[in-house]
Amino acid sequence: MRTFVSGLRPALIVFAIVLYLNLIGFPLKFGSVAIWVFAAVLFLFSFVVSRRAKGSSPILAITRSLIIGLLPSLGLALLTYVFALMQASQVTVQAVFAQILPPHTAALTGLTGEQVIAGESVLPGLASLVLILTSASVLGGVVSLLPYEKLKTIHSEKTQSLLSTLPLLVPMALFTAYLSLKLPSVQLFGSQENIFGLLLLYIFFGASLFALRAIPQGNAKTSFMIVAMLATLSVPLLNDQFQNSVLGFVVIFIIMGIGLNIVVGFAGLLDLGYVAFFAVGAYSYALLSSPDSWILQNVPGFEGVTFWAGLPIAIVLGLIAGILLGIPVLRLRGDYLAIVTLGFGEIIRLILLNLREYTGGPGGVIGVPPPFIFDVSLGKPRDILFLSLALSAIVTFIAVRLRDSRIGRSWVAMREDEHVAQAMGINLVSTKLLAFAFGAVFASLSGTLYAVRQVNIFPDNFALDVSINVLALIIIGGIGSIEGVVIGAIALIGLPEVLRSVNEYRIVTFAALLVAMMAIRPEGLLPSLRRKRELHAGEQENIPRRKKIAR
Repeated sequence: MRTFVSGLRPALIVFAIVLYLNLIGFPLKFGSVAIWVFAAVLFLFSFVVSRRAKGSSPILAITRSLIIGLLPSLGLALLTYVFALMQASQVTVQAVFAQILPPHTAALTGLTGEQVIAGESVLPGLASLVLILTSASVLGGVVSLLPYEKLKTIHSEKTQSLLSTLPLLVPMALFTAYLSLKLPSVQLFGSQENIFGLLLLYIFFGASLFALRAIPQGNAKTSFMIVAMLATLSVPLLNDQFQNSVLGFVVIFIIMGIGLNIVVGFAGLLDLGYVAFFAVGAYSYALLSSPDSWILQNVPGFEGVTFWAGLPIAIVLGLIAGILLGIPVLRLRGDYLAIVTLGFGEIIRLILLNLREYTGGPGGVIGVPPPFIFDVSLGKPRDILFLSLALSAIVTFIAVRLRDSRIGRSWVAMREDEHVAQAMGINLVSTKLLAFAFGAVFASLSGTLYAVRQVNIFPDNFALDVSINVLALIIIGGIGSIEGVVIGAIALIGLPEVLRSVNEYRIVTFAALLVAMMAIRPEGLLPSLRRKRELHAGEQENIPRRKKIAR
């Protein structure tokens, strides 16, 4: 069972990578070569996971590698089979699945697009796909069992790095040999590239792996972060317009989730009116920049502000709104605090709805201008995604520093017990106000990005369900965990956007997932260690007590 669990997490990561490559049309660009790229990914994951699991027997290592390869390959085969049936039945798929066409299925099954459309069986091709991917993963586990400890007897560090890098070059060598035997040329990035170009590509890839393995062990985390950052920045370049738009929406909610995580996860203040600060940021920038706003039409000589000037103004106004909310609720806790903050959010929405002369009323504010850099517009979904990623990185850095700082520990102490925290010298007034202020600042920042993305904003965009969704994503991801906010936003914001074509089922699925999560894993998908210990402390304490009673 422990072996299955240790292989399940990397298997899910590999499946997510393979699924993403399918959604962006990777097999359409590379044809049958895509299978061997997937095989290389599985080999590397299996090798790395097996090497990290020190002290395991060869049987357990191979079993773990089998799980890492079998689960993603079966998931990919099932996905391909479903879409082959849809293509044969001429079922129209949504825009996000537009890349998955008959040639895509043919590339993974060995059939032609016409054969897929005609309904010819894809099962033999899928069986070979599962066999290739699983074999690559098992090969990675076997290679990880080689006696690398003998490398310590070699005194040259460069020789050690070279020999330790050789297993990573195995899939590249096999891949290149396959290309040289089967494909004289391949369509790569829209142009004809010969086999020598592919050889140079893989030599460069191998040299990069060699450089990473040569880095001292203490810098491994930094190296991983650099690689992850480069991979993240390459995502908008591979996506189409719809996918970039959905990802931009997800990143905006990640920023909101990080802000609410400070209020709820760190400080323990249940805020159900968080959407009010989101609306303050969006309307602040929209009213100061849109040509159709009341301010630009009635203030003589005022021509509006740019995004870079409106962003700090919106942040300051959000900060003021957070402090104004925090002052009257300093003495409230639990359900009473939730009711008051819920009322505050509804008050803001009703003000935006009824002050027609100033806010546009139900008609909202239209024509919100995009950001500009040196007269270059950043209004496309890809540009907004890049901007959101940059601002989310800044927000994440600030949140991490706050969590590990003195004020972060004060928030945690206040969340556990306000009376004990006050007895230890923590000023509850300033600590609560700081939590509301930081949460409001991040929500206002995300609201400004939302106004830029939507171009037109309306009061109905800031209803109570927005606060509920943000609260749900930090609960599903893990309260108090910044990584959990990212996972929760992808699960609860990204997937429903992708599945809008089955709207009547996605809400039911969403509710069922919430119930299942609360029953099976109440701490969330990626909880903080402190939160996980809190929820499972009672179970650990009851174990010896039960044994004592049994005796």
